[in-house]
Amino acid sequence: MEVNNEARLNIVLHKNQIPIHSSSARFRVIKAGKRFGKTKWAIFELCQAAGRSPRSVFWYIAPSYRQAKSIAWYELLWILPPSYIKRKVETELLIELWDGARIELKGADNEDSLRGTGLAGVILDEAAYIKEILWTDVIRSQLVDTMGFAYFISTPKGKNWFTSFHAEAKRKNMRGDKDYESFYFTTLDNPTLNHDELM
Repeated sequence: MEVNNEARLNIVLHKNQIPIHSSSARFRVIKAGKRFGKTKWAIFELCQAAGRSPRSVFWYIAPSYRQAKSIAWYELLWILPPSYIKRKVETELLIELWDGARIELKGADNEDSLRGTGLAGVILDEAAYIKEILWTDVIRSQLVDTMGFAYFISTPKGKNWFTSFHAEAKRKNMRGDKDYESFYFTTLDNPTLNHDELM
């Protein structure tokens, strides 16, 4: 089974999500305002990747396990058609596709539970609210065997490691490093919102 386009999933990306999706960078760093559609895009990317990578493991990590469930679990169940799902375990926030790939939702608040598993891809949602050490000392090494991807998305939170990482990704890309690309959007860049409500 291959999940490889928006039409087969229950989502249509808006025009400002498409450049992020079209990027070929292994490490994508997205700073965007609230209600831009960061999490929907993230879940879409995980579903596509899982459909292309049998028996691989993909993680979505939120600042806490509770946030992972409230923010992303029902988005995942909505975007991914039931016919693609072999098994779902809500108590573990885990979905297994018919190709054997797994999508798991995790919380950064239980760091020890995140060690060891080889990953084909990971998304850190609201990365500015997650400790940098989780990326540098835990998750990064779990992508080595598979050359897996990592996407970092967050609303701004002053100056912190995510701010620096976003700027560094931009510098690396400008120097020709195609593994990195950064993006910046505001809430107003979501064309599906009623902009009168935002004024």
